[in-house]
This record gives sequence, structure tokens and C-alpha cells, in this order.
Amino acid sequence: SNWEILWTLEGHSNALTIIVYSPDSNRIASCSDSTLRIWDVLTGTCSHIINGHESWINSVAYSPRGDQIISTAYDMTVKLWDVETGDCPCLHTLGGHTGSVFSVAYSPKGDQVASAGYDQTARLWDVITGNCRHILTGHTSYVCSVVYSPTGNQVATHAGNFITDDYSVRLWDVNTGKCLHNLLGHTASVTSVVYSPQGDLVASASDDKTVRLWGAETGACRQTLSGHSDKVWNVAFLPRDQISSPRGSHVATCGQDMTVRLWDVKTGVFPQTLRGHSGSVDILSFSPQGDQIATGSRDNTIRLWNAETGVCTHTLIGHTSYVYDVTYSPQGNQLASADGYGAVRLWDVASGECSHILIGHTNVIRGIMYSPDGSKVFSHSYDSTAHIWDVETGACDFTLSGHGNSIYEAEFSPQGNQVATSSADSTVRVWDVGTGECLHILIGHGGLAHVGSVTYSPKGHQIASGAGDGSMKVWDLEARTCLWTLTGHTAWINRIVYTPLGDLVISASADKSVRLWDVASGQCRAVIQDFLGGVNDTVWIAGSGVNCLAACCDDGLVGMWEIAVDEDHCDVSLRWMMTRGGLDVKDA
Repeated sequence: SNWEILWTLEGHSNALTIIVYSPDSNRIASCSDSTLRIWDVLTGTCSHIINGHESWINSVAYSPRGDQIISTAYDMTVKLWDVETGDCPCLHTLGGHTGSVFSVAYSPKGDQVASAGYDQTARLWDVITGNCRHILTGHTSYVCSVVYSPTGNQVATHAGNFITDDYSVRLWDVNTGKCLHNLLGHTASVTSVVYSPQGDLVASASDDKTVRLWGAETGACRQTLSGHSDKVWNVAFLPRDQISSPRGSHVATCGQDMTVRLWDVKTGVFPQTLRGHSGSVDILSFSPQGDQIATGSRDNTIRLWNAETGVCTHTLIGHTSYVYDVTYSPQGNQLASADGYGAVRLWDVASGECSHILIGHTNVIRGIMYSPDGSKVFSHSYDSTAHIWDVETGACDFTLSGHGNSIYEAEFSPQGNQVATSSADSTVRVWDVGTGECLHILIGHGGLAHVGSVTYSPKGHQIASGAGDGSMKVWDLEARTCLWTLTGHTAWINRIVYTPLGDLVISASADKSVRLWDVASGQCRAVIQDFLGGVNDTVWIAGSGVNCLAACCDDGLVGMWEIAVDEDHCDVSLRWMMTRGGLDVKDA
């Protein structure tokens, strides 16, 4: 209700076509005709004016690190700019398209870009050399959009119907450039294509009033979601952290009929149409008991829904910007929400009343979580800081400053007295929850390696961290030293877990493998590899006399192995128990 203009950014001489935030939200790139401008969000000043294209710019994207920009234009070129150096020199002009270029995307690792254009092709480019790796041909109309899978091993493209009635979606192998699948079934233009968080499904929305779910590995149409009464504009998957919710996997869709629909991925049924939001619904969370759904929207509100009946029990009003994250307390009696202006609100689930407004962050909040006992809320942000809040009083106990870049992940120690944060600045920091003091700065990952994973050992005396370059480190918190640098993975590490006894640490990686490491020696004891996709998560299951390891990956497979470890941890043997497909299990 009190929107204020922070800055009026003046300088362009023609209509603006594109506005894009940098990954850390500190800069804005804007395009007008053939000119690109970079603006400082904090000061409102134009830091760079980039000229180089000979006609209107169609698409712009920041690299994952925010140090580069890629742009496409009607002049049939793709240009790569260094926005961290001087006058933003053009690193490469990627020529090859024979028509206007409409869409561009960076791969998750930032080493490759994809472009799509009017010449009915998409192209994959090497960021370092500027060479075209592959030309993707097969569409019979102009290619509107290109998107990478979460692990970067596939791209999906869809076409427009201006030239011919091409209503297809195509999936491509990034390494070979071959078309893996031509997804046919829509009877009107495709408007949106997105991968599921695990990368095993592709969802496409269409003007034909339907959404189709396709297997990324097989190309088979698993479900056709019919129910909207008009064109479907967009589709979004249930976030990764809720995939194992009691209600299973869901997708949400929105369309010209002004409704949001929640669908069961497995059955294709939408048991409820949740009507009420007046803006895009971007985030949702299930309560710990699974009986309630919280949704956050760009209409600046949160709604609480009965998961069985679909009835909206409360509308939570108070945020002055779009709702970026929502999470339940461990007991399920309270909800925390965060918005695009850096505000956190705590809500009473029973009454729908806001108990506290937590103000302190100066940028978008990347994540919020409750302490194990539910007494504290921890928030971390693109502003490179974290805050510890008292749930009872709403007071900020401590502001944790020190990281030099965005904080990716945070985890409370088993005792709840410490919290560890990992950052794009290549470090891990350990903080005292009671004092806010930084106890340890764990430096050792490469200077360009974003540290995306961090976890505590069961006793809390060690931390394991994983980086985007595939390296892992095990840290002794008491000695403040790196015990081991564990090398073997060749891609981003998605998850690290300790076994309950803390004698083994297990890593799951985008390189399609799981590795078991002996904590005492730092040796890799076993490798489970030849998954068909990146491994997203792994869990240790301790049973009566039997220990098992389960892992899930982008290709939709879930595998389980029985683990036997000898007394001296000199040998780890794995026995395959069950899986949905064939995997090779190899002793190290």
C-alpha cells in the first residue's frame, strides 16, 4: 500500500524491452534498441553503457556468478560481455544464426550458453573459447525459448507457430547435440517449458488449455493435465525440499482463466483448484503433519489451505513485496515468510495473525529455517548476511556479517548451539547461536569454487563441505583444521550426509555418482556410478543389523544398497537391493 519509487533510471533514448537483475540483485541490466545499460541498485547510477549490437536486443541473461552478461539481438548475433572489468569489453561475438536470436540461457555451471532463433535452430556455445559446440536442428518454425535442465546435461526447446504449426518440445543432449526426444501432443502453441527440480520430468504449458508432463529420460508423455478453461501461461513444480511430502509430487499451473490449479504428478488429478490469489503463486510449503499447505504469491499475501478440502483457512496480509519463501516451524504451529524487500514475518497458524515483523536484511532473502527446537529463526540473504531471530520476542539476537558473497546453504548443529553457512565467496563460516560470534572461518576451497553444501557430523565436532568444482573438505572444528580434501567428483556436489556413527561421509554429485568416504583416513571406500543423471540426494537408513543407502537422481531412478563395513573401516562392500533401473556398483 506504500510503494515508493527508489530511483528513476534515465538515459535510454527509446522504449525499454528487457530488465534483468543480477544474481545478487545488486545490479540491473536494461535494454533499449541496441544499447544495454548496467545500473547500481543501491545508488541508482548507471555504471556502464554497452554498445555493440547493430539492432534491437531481444534477450539478456546474467551468468550464474554475475560476472558476465550474454545478449542476443535482431542482428543475428550473440554477444558475451565481461561486466566486472573496466568498460565491459565484449569477450566474444557468437555468429552463426541466420535470423534474429530470441532467447539465451547460461548452463547451471556457467561454462556454456544456449541460444535460440528465427532460423529454426538452437546453438550451444563454449563460454571460454566462444566456439559453437553444437547446432540443434529439427524444429520447423522459429525457436522461441531454450532452457537447461538442473544438472545441465540437457536443454529443452519449444517453437512458435508463425512459420508452420510446430507445437513440439524437443529435448537435446548437451554433450552430443543430438535430439533425444521430439515431444508431440499439443494442438496449439507452447507457452512455457520447465524441468522438475530433480530433472526427471519436463512440463510444457500450451494455448490448447493443457499442460503435459514428459519423462526427460524416455520422452514419454506421462500425464496430460486438462482442466483450465483458457490458455495456460505458466507451470511450476513443487519445490525440491517438499518432494517427499505426504501428498507426493505436485505441479501448479496458472492461466488466462485467472485460476491456480494444484495437480498430482502421478495421477494427473487436480483434487483442488485453489482460487483466491490475485497474483502469480511462486512458493508453497506443506505443514509437518501434511494437513495444510501454505502458498506465497506476488500479490504480497500468503494463504493457508486445508490440504484435503482445498479450503482457504487464512489469508495472511502484511508483506509489501512478493513472498519469496515460506516455512513451517517443527511443531507446525507457526509459519515464517520472507519477501523481496528482505522482511521476515512470523505468523500464528491457528489464528492467521502476524506475531512479529523481522526487519534487518537489505536484499532478497535466499532461505529461512527454524532451529531444531523451534525457538529461533535463521535467515540468510543475497546481502551476504544472516540473522538469528528470537521466535518469542521477534528480536534480532544477532546479525552475522563476514561473508563476501551470497550465502547458499545453512545448517544448525545437532545440539542447536551453532550454525554453519556456506557461500559463493568460497568459504564456510561457523557461528555461535548464543553470541553471534564467528567461531571459525573455513578457508580452503578454490577461489572460484562456490561452496553450496555443508553439513555437521552427528556429534557436531566436524563439518563436511562440498563445492561447485566437485571437491569436498572435512573440517575438525576443535583443531580448526582441514582434515581431508576429498577429490574424485567432477561436478557440483548436491548433498553431503554423515552416517549415524559419523564414521563415513557420503556425497551425491551432478557427475552421476555417489561416493562413500572413510572419515578416519579420508579414503574413498566405494563409488556408485553410471547413474543416467546427476544424483540429487542420498540418505542413510539404519536398520536392525542392516544398513542401507538410498539415492535418487535426475533420471527418475531411486536405488538402494545394503552396506557392510568391517571393524577397521578398511573395506566397504555394497550389495544392490533394488532400483528402478540398472546401475553399476563398483568397489573403490
